[in-house]
Amino acid sequence: MKIKDIIIIGGGKSISKGLETGLKEHLKDKCVILINYAFKHFEGTCLCFCDKDFYLPMYAKHDKNNPDIYEELSKLPLIIGAKKNPDLAQFIHPNTIMIESPKKELGKIPVLTGLLALSIAEKLNPENIFLLGFDWNRRDPKTIPIGKDYKGESNLDIHYYGKEIQHRGTGYLGYYEPHDPNEFFQFFNKSKSKIYNVNPNSNIENFEKISYATMFSLLSNVVYDQNELREEIKKCIK
Repeated sequence: MKIKDIIIIGGGKSISKGLETGLKEHLKDKCVILINYAFKHFEGTCLCFCDKDFYLPMYAKHDKNNPDIYEELSKLPLIIGAKKNPDLAQFIHPNTIMIESPKKELGKIPVLTGLLALSIAEKLNPENIFLLGFDWNRRDPKTIPIGKDYKGESNLDIHYYGKEIQHRGTGYLGYYEPHDPNEFFQFFNKSKSKIYNVNPNSNIENFEKISYATMFSLLSNVVYDQNELREEIKKCIK
């Protein structure tokens, strides 16, 4: 099965611009990989996650607990998780598959769910991959402490859903600021698929950055049977 386009939907604030310009209409019957809480607002082919306290908040070891979405997850058609949570195995729903990263250069355990989703998309070998909400937010380095005094917490609104969903990543920049995104995304620089970052202001410089208008013009008219796509994904990640 040849897939023309794959759209990966993260959680970055830049997705708001897409929603304002008819994004959902352009996603109908496309191959769409959702990341974490994106399933709350978008229909997708599958959902990806890495952290066990996303799936089951009882595992949270943080001051900010994640919302309890365990029963909601049971109703989704296909979920793919990072195989770094062996104690989660007894709790996973029948719709959930736990895997190691298909991108061997990243190691067996992806650091971020976006990397797991991109690894799966690349393995499907589409012509184009569109990254939505891959913003890699940062504050001005002059305004934040560094070294042992660094704190990743902030009051910034970094997700397209704002304060509607409160979780341990709300306003937290510690996933991004201490790291150069090239540290992770460099392994996709020579991908056979053309990868677009749909945010002209993203701090990820590895891929061509485009607007939503450009993305809409590049998307093909090809649509897919979602169940067939899911079976293709399952075969691909075996």
